[in-house]
Amino acid sequence: MPVSKQERTYVKSALKSVLKRGALVTASTALALTGMITGAGSAAAATGPGGATNIRGVDPGDTDRMIERLCSQETSLTGVYGALNVDTGEFKTQDEYLRDVFGLWKPAGPWELFRGWCGYAEASSWSIKGDTVRTSRWIGNKGSEGDKETFVSGYSTKTFAKKSVGGEISFSLAKSIFSGSVGGSAGYEWGWEKESRFETRSEKSIPPCRQVAVTWTPYQRVVRVNPIFYVEDYEWNKGDGDRTVHSWRDRGYNTIYSYGYYIDGVSDKLLPNGQPDGREDKVEEKLDPSTCTS
Repeated sequence: MPVSKQERTYVKSALKSVLKRGALVTASTALALTGMITGAGSAAAATGPGGATNIRGVDPGDTDRMIERLCSQETSLTGVYGALNVDTGEFKTQDEYLRDVFGLWKPAGPWELFRGWCGYAEASSWSIKGDTVRTSRWIGNKGSEGDKETFVSGYSTKTFAKKSVGGEISFSLAKSIFSGSVGGSAGYEWGWEKESRFETRSEKSIPPCRQVAVTWTPYQRVVRVNPIFYVEDYEWNKGDGDRTVHSWRDRGYNTIYSYGYYIDGVSDKLLPNGQPDGREDKVEEKLDPSTCTS
């Protein structure tokens, strides 16, 4: 059934309002929105996170880096701006374009200009084992017989984020992306910024001439998001006057991403009772026999 102009305007405004806030867009929501915007003809191409179309390997240049730089800009009241040289693949921000290419914000030669909004669409999530850490002090037994000691073990959950390109991600941006309702169906597992800690006491045997400690291997959840860009305006001039369209390079799709640019949020998983999920182990090391009783 064809979508009316009024419906298209409403859905377009709804998606833009979400992206304006730099919010995380769930795939189901954005797919529904962009599917209506683009219509039946181009919706089939929008198979990426948030209904976005991948431009990596399609457009010239390093599109991963382009999206990273484009969406790292401070968003103005009218969005973020970029310029693409479609011959060389070079990208420039608005300030760089005005300084290096042309003193007016107008397309020139191979340089095409665009404006829009950035957001973050959840792509996938999965579970991993985190790095094993020692959670108690070493206790040694230099005697010739086995011994038992009480071990005090403590651990506090951890969260962090990393980008595939462009260096480190700021804590404020990571917080704005991953503090929402993300992480798939097992929502209780996603412990981003939900600090949980434990301290346990347990008696463990220590063999002769050995030292023993307690370790903890956290089970973690990774949530991957792709930054996406919603096109408001796209302009070029091939010598016959300026032309403005409202899709990426006049291809009919409004929302783009570059497959190789993603941000991973990593969080220790939580059990339904709020406690950290993981595995405790006892580790042993040999002591120098010369220091032990024979």
